[in-house]
Amino acid sequence: MNRIVTQALDAPSTEIRVMRKGLRLAVRGFLALAALLTVTITTTSATMLYNSAIALRDEAEASAVHLAELLSASFADMGEISLANVARTLDATLDDQMTAQARIAAHMVAAAEAAGQDPPRIIESLDAIVASTVLDEFWITDSVGFSYLTNVRDENGELVPFRFDPDPTVQPQASKFYVLLGSDVDDVITQPAQVREIDQEVYKYVGVGGVDQDRIVQIGNALVFGEQEILTNVYATQRADVSAVVEGIIGQQMQVQATILGHFVSAAEEAGWSTEEIEDRLRRIVDSTVIGEVRVVDLDGSVVYSSLLPPLAGGAAVGVPHGDEFAPLLDGSEHSLELATAPRASDGEVYKYVAVAGAGSPRAVQVGIPIEGSAGNLLYSVYQREADLLVRSRNLEALWVVNLDRDLAAAAPRSGQVGTGAVDAAGTFSRRAEAVVAQAMDRGQVVSETSLSLLSPADRGIWVASPIINAGGIPIGGLALAVSLDDIASTVSTEAFNTTLIAFVLLGFTAAAALWGTRWLTHPIEVIASAARQVEAGKQPDEGPLENVIKRTDELGSLARVFEAMTVQVFNREEQLEMMVSARTEELQQTNRSLRVAQRALEQDLEMAKVVQAALVREGNVNIGRFAAYARMTPAQQVGGDFVDVLEPSGGKLFFTVCDVSGKGVAAALFMAASQGAINAAATQSQNADVGAIATEANRRLCGENPMGLFVTGVLGIVDLDRCVMSYVCAGHEPAFLVAADDARRPLPMTGGVAMGVLDDFEYESREEELRPGDALFLYTDGLTDAVNLSGELFGKERLETTLDGASSRSPEEIVDHVWSEILGYSAGAPAADDMTCLVLRRR
Repeated sequence: MNRIVTQALDAPSTEIRVMRKGLRLAVRGFLALAALLTVTITTTSATMLYNSAIALRDEAEASAVHLAELLSASFADMGEISLANVARTLDATLDDQMTAQARIAAHMVAAAEAAGQDPPRIIESLDAIVASTVLDEFWITDSVGFSYLTNVRDENGELVPFRFDPDPTVQPQASKFYVLLGSDVDDVITQPAQVREIDQEVYKYVGVGGVDQDRIVQIGNALVFGEQEILTNVYATQRADVSAVVEGIIGQQMQVQATILGHFVSAAEEAGWSTEEIEDRLRRIVDSTVIGEVRVVDLDGSVVYSSLLPPLAGGAAVGVPHGDEFAPLLDGSEHSLELATAPRASDGEVYKYVAVAGAGSPRAVQVGIPIEGSAGNLLYSVYQREADLLVRSRNLEALWVVNLDRDLAAAAPRSGQVGTGAVDAAGTFSRRAEAVVAQAMDRGQVVSETSLSLLSPADRGIWVASPIINAGGIPIGGLALAVSLDDIASTVSTEAFNTTLIAFVLLGFTAAAALWGTRWLTHPIEVIASAARQVEAGKQPDEGPLENVIKRTDELGSLARVFEAMTVQVFNREEQLEMMVSARTEELQQTNRSLRVAQRALEQDLEMAKVVQAALVREGNVNIGRFAAYARMTPAQQVGGDFVDVLEPSGGKLFFTVCDVSGKGVAAALFMAASQGAINAAATQSQNADVGAIATEANRRLCGENPMGLFVTGVLGIVDLDRCVMSYVCAGHEPAFLVAADDARRPLPMTGGVAMGVLDDFEYESREEELRPGDALFLYTDGLTDAVNLSGELFGKERLETTLDGASSRSPEEIVDHVWSEILGYSAGAPAADDMTCLVLRRR
């Protein structure tokens, strides 16, 4: 009917062209208006967004350039010795060193109390440490925050009592350390140098938790700036740079660490701690502090205790760097020795070593600390600390400092640094920063590169570089910094989203107006289309809406009148078609009924063939004298081409056969019946003949009665029931398995026969096999090995042989049940590949 409607509509071509032109005009008007508005909004918005992004980028770049200039001046100033400069870097330098001192003190107090020392004796050790080092104060508390161990005394020489309070309004400075009570043993509180609340002196405090109980272990250093003690106590006059000042400060702090370690070792030995326990404590100190290695050396230069694991620890001179230079400590001529920072001879790593003679003990304690920065330059270590602080406190993505050789002296953030995730500025230096800082140092001025890529975040950012020039106008290095533009990119993306949203709203209003206009134009066409759908559904169209369109005098009215005339023709043709379809349908129904009758007859014939085949195949248990047998055949279709037979004994002999006809289905079943008849006839007529003669005769008969050119493979055998000897023939068939009483199994040797039904003059030869008590003969067709799973994998001969495990303890029927169960489980869900037939014969 659709074809008829199309033909009818094709007739008045003039009217149809008018209708199509009107519809396309309305759509074209809507699209033109929408496109004009889209272009206008997009162009305006893109221009505003571009100008805004450029302005934000330029502002950020100007700020980054100014920041680079300030930072380059700051880093240049760090290379100049001055009280203000050293004071600025001193606080950060003391953090790690005083943390190490506090942790050693925590272990020392634990060892002293384990040795049974009372507080006055422990305080004597604290006094001795303060008297011989630059350390000023110890405040060591009990579990409630009372400092019962301290060296601080009042003007009368009495120890100053002090209790830490958690309330910051009571103790603005000391309250911050109260959290160390009950905290994790690795917790540490570092406090910037500040005016102390009790006497208005400038002190720096660091505290850690106890290692044996809840306690606060706090140490304090007084920073005397008025007398410039920081500068006078170091050998800065010999090396006029900040590196020398910082190295002198670190040397003094390392002397404190070595002195406290000496007291710790003495207390630990007094407590009876073993060498292993003392060295374990030393390793815990090294793992949790800036200290890299600790050794306690005897007078003869041999290492008594070491934080290094064997084989580095122990031995005479082994593991004692710069042993000759520390010799004056061992002969008592010096109390402490400090070596300048230098690479170790063993591995080239830059280390600083300080050694102190043990308190009250003829031993020396050596402390080694790895030095950060290029070639161990402590100024670069100061650069690194300053870079770390700047990256954490400013809106910087990364900061790099290079020396005059353009080697990286400092890079922040560092990989694994707290709060920076996996970012590694040193690893990304060569990506953009290296080229920018090289340009800045070559030109002697600030250089910047900017990329505001919205699609590639990895390439987005500001890279600014500036040469570092000291007060004398001499270049000493270069500085580069990276500023993230992610916030600007996010702002631009947000504005783009908002603009797009506004554009969609405006387009929505435009669409509504255009929809109203096109509705007014296209409503008559929709009425005609509705009427056409009703005609297509076999209904008469509603007259009311279509009548109003027919009355129109324009092109749409002409189209409606043509459609009305076409509708009459459509229904007339539809009535003729329905009559023709009805007649054809009756013919098809009659044919289908005939086919169903034929199908039922065929199914009945196949069912009868299945019953007949079941009667021809010998299945089930057979017990004959000293032998028991069980046979089973499962066809792949309703009828199959396999057969198994066991003939009753005649003259003390038992004849059996398991055969497989080529192919499946009805043809194979018919040839199976012929094959079984030929074999049984040959066996009956030649009762005393050799099984090879029986096979030869059966083959001759099959070759004469084989119009379809089929063939049959099989195993034929005769068992002498008295002698328990079996003679057999393999006619192109897989050999049987012989399972012994001890569950050992082997395949029967082949006899070299071809399939029956192929060569009519072939002479079959037989072989003999003795069946011992308990032996079982397992004969099968290839339907067992050809079974497949859902992946198309064959069950195979190896799996079949594996199913015979434990066959010696099963009856013939149990063996077959087990084999069937394994094969059906393996091929569950897959169609049967071939007929499955099996015979098990066992001598009791």
